[in-house]
Amino acid sequence: MDRTMMIRRIAAGAVSLSLLTGGGVLAGCGSGSSDTAASAADAATQAPNGIEKLPAREILSKSLAASKAASSVTVKGTIAEEGEEGTSLDLVLGADASTGTMSINGFSMEIRVTGGTLYYKIDLAGAEAILGPGDASAAIGGKWIKVSPGDDDDLLSDLGGFSDKDALLTSFLAPEGTSTVKGTGDVEGTPVVFVTVADGGDKGTLAVQTVGEPYPVQLTSQGTKGAITFSNWNAPVNVTAPTGAVSPDEIAGAGGGSN
Repeated sequence: MDRTMMIRRIAAGAVSLSLLTGGGVLAGCGSGSSDTAASAADAATQAPNGIEKLPAREILSKSLAASKAASSVTVKGTIAEEGEEGTSLDLVLGADASTGTMSINGFSMEIRVTGGTLYYKIDLAGAEAILGPGDASAAIGGKWIKVSPGDDDDLLSDLGGFSDKDALLTSFLAPEGTSTVKGTGDVEGTPVVFVTVADGGDKGTLAVQTVGEPYPVQLTSQGTKGAITFSNWNAPVNVTAPTGAVSPDEIAGAGGGSN
């Protein structure tokens, strides 16, 4: 297999595994992170926005519009089914720059986006999980790979599912299925309205804050443990390109061959 194709397969495989682990509607119960606590402190000074009075779909639509208008957000949490390590996200997503890590059932991927170029690094365990043990996995695992617009638009599209702020937020806030308002409450001190989305056998609940901008605060679902939280809206995002990053063509030119 051509190594450029292998790199694309690794990226697509990592994204697919992360989505499968989440089951399409991400997981769990409350989160006690310091980021969430900071958001609660900020919320205490903000005026009510009245979002809880709207129909469920309008709540999600307005939350998505506010989220897209924000300059940045931190998306963080762990989701897992019983007996699995699951997926962990720790991402800072900005309009033009992003950084963070994602762990999927024991292997990890790190991403950075800056200056129009996406950089990613998957560890050897991840490369082997997708490609199998061998020279190809050894050549790619643990190395920073850079992809610029026009170099490999398919690869950028694959990775954009979790490195692009608006794309990721759209996947959370514009779900398929039936949505229902399930009342109000709070998440770690932040007042919210709960919107449940049911799609077939999957059911998830989004908590949207009812003060200030109607940003999402937390995403939970049935049948799994953990939670995804959204915090630090509009914080500065500073990303430095990693040194020694190579393009897919450079890796292919250095060896080629098959696994």
